[in-house]
Amino acid sequence: MSDTSSQARALAGLGDRIRRLRAARGLDQADLAERAGLGVALLGNVERGDATPSLDVLAQLATALGVGLSELFTDNKPGPAVMVLRGDEAPTVDTDGMALQVLTPRAVIPGLYAARYRISPSSEGVRPVRHEGHDWLYVLSGRLHVEFDQGTTTLRAGDSVSFSSRVPHRLSALGGEPAEFLAVGATLQTSPRGEA
Repeated sequence: MSDTSSQARALAGLGDRIRRLRAARGLDQADLAERAGLGVALLGNVERGDATPSLDVLAQLATALGVGLSELFTDNKPGPAVMVLRGDEAPTVDTDGMALQVLTPRAVIPGLYAARYRISPSSEGVRPVRHEGHDWLYVLSGRLHVEFDQGTTTLRAGDSVSFSSRVPHRLSALGGEPAEFLAVGATLQTSPRGEA
């Protein structure tokens, strides 16, 4: 999952897409930076392509823009009834001891996403996040530690967990091996009046 050409493909045009999504929502850089909890300078660098954002930063931007993380990686519109994505075509980003491979650049079903993650045992993991929708995680290898407000759980290969994404959650690897897992989620689509 750490192929640099795949990472370059995934990041190509990222800043322009973030800028267009921001403009389409009538936000200036200061507005989006505040919503995402980021500095305006960092957002400007990301939009210009002068900075490679971490996965945490990308997740914050996606949440602030009200889109799924996968929408930051492609301009493709929701596709036909059948969509094939070859393994070497899947956009991959590897930063700060975490790798993300987007398996649904734009899903056949709007609001549905799937991704493959690898968290290094030396990484701080995914900081506590919360967003709209529901998540399902399935561990492929290693031990994945999931922290919720109400408690924690450790998952091993073959284990899974599903939860409302509105519940703050933090993911990290335990032990000396990376935790590799699939994440499938559905974001709630809202109408212009905010109705679900």
